[in-house]
Amino acid sequence: MDPRWIVIVLANALLAFLGGQINHYLAHLPISVFLLGLCLPVAGLRLRLRTGLIAMFLSGLFVDAARPVPFGSTALLLAALFTCWHAVRSRLPRDGVAPVVVGALVANLILFLAQPFLLGAPLAGSATWGRLVVDLLCSQVVVALLAPWFLALQEQALLLRGVNLAEEVREPGGAL
Repeated sequence: MDPRWIVIVLANALLAFLGGQINHYLAHLPISVFLLGLCLPVAGLRLRLRTGLIAMFLSGLFVDAARPVPFGSTALLLAALFTCWHAVRSRLPRDGVAPVVVGALVANLILFLAQPFLLGAPLAGSATWGRLVVDLLCSQVVVALLAPWFLALQEQALLLRGVNLAEEVREPGGAL
């Protein structure tokens, strides 16, 4: 049994918890942060299709359980984004922090913009758009700052389970 999906799901659960805590502390300000884009880069760049789909779908279900969205909608969205990422990843660099940060920012933007549609909330009024822009900018800054830490966390957790993704990426004709 491949332990990768378990490690990724647990790391994503930790990320969802930390995101909730950050938003709890920001509750007195008119700001919230959205960190779901951090769930995708390691899975999208370094996991096989089946393992990554399992990890993303279960991570999405975990996130959906704590949010006022139709259950399974975030899971389907994460699985779809992972599938798209997996399809083009052969043309993307896999080593280093930069692909993870850029990938997390792009994924976070897409997921952030999809949220109003999942919630079924109409977007009317300049106050709503202004709040969305501020939340998006704050979220992107936090994602960019947390991406290197989250990458290291996932890689170290995988190393504890005996999986060295850095070596697999470098192997010619590697398992990825």
